[in-house]
Amino acid sequence: MKRLFLTFTVVGICLITTGQVPKSFNYQTIIRKASGEVMAAKKVSLKFSILPDVTVDTVVYTERQSVITDKVGFISVTIGNGMDKTGSFTDIDWKANDYFLKVEIDTTGGTSYTEIGPRQVLNEPVARQSKTSKKNTPDIAEDKLFISRKYVGRFLDFRQTGPKNNNGPNLIWIKTSMDVTFGKISAYGKKCEFSVGDNLYIRRAYYSPGGISGFWVYQIENDSSVYYRATAFQHDRKVFVDTWFK
Repeated sequence: MKRLFLTFTVVGICLITTGQVPKSFNYQTIIRKASGEVMAAKKVSLKFSILPDVTVDTVVYTERQSVITDKVGFISVTIGNGMDKTGSFTDIDWKANDYFLKVEIDTTGGTSYTEIGPRQVLNEPVARQSKTSKKNTPDIAEDKLFISRKYVGRFLDFRQTGPKNNNGPNLIWIKTSMDVTFGKISAYGKKCEFSVGDNLYIRRAYYSPGGISGFWVYQIENDSSVYYRATAFQHDRKVFVDTWFK
């Protein structure tokens, strides 16, 4: 039987309730075959697990959901409102850990799941305007979940693609165990000091010089403070890295 390869593009993860203790949040994604063709009007089943650490098997919450993709392969579900729950979603202390969301999917609607890969979710304060405020200043704090760090697999190898002198771009391509999903990640450097087996992550931060306008910067890092500036454009797949956070 021909094996079906899939790619998953995260559109967004955001809190849909206000207050200090979230009751649920949205998970949205587009499901495609490896060829790029969307899986339209297909029933799929998903299993969501929330973990305090991507390197261990400890799970604080799980649930299952079934949904039908739309004509462009898009799905949107509310995590916290699923079936077959284990643990309590509302008892999770989002500020105590950097939690990860592991997503598993069966595109036939059954329970033979394939893991997409864990993504880190953070609880960050976001200001909103009071309806009664006459000043253009925020006065009520709202929480939402925001992805700033994504797990991209274990380090396997790297290849230098730029010149080895100081006059060149000094690009390296980093291969991970999730190469089928992310390809070789482009970064700036003459060498790579990750060790084989290191868990690697893409981190994004918003840089705003002068406080007027800004842009996202990305780096690939391990858990031991080794990091390299990632390029905004993934050269081997012609993909912009910011799409991994949308």
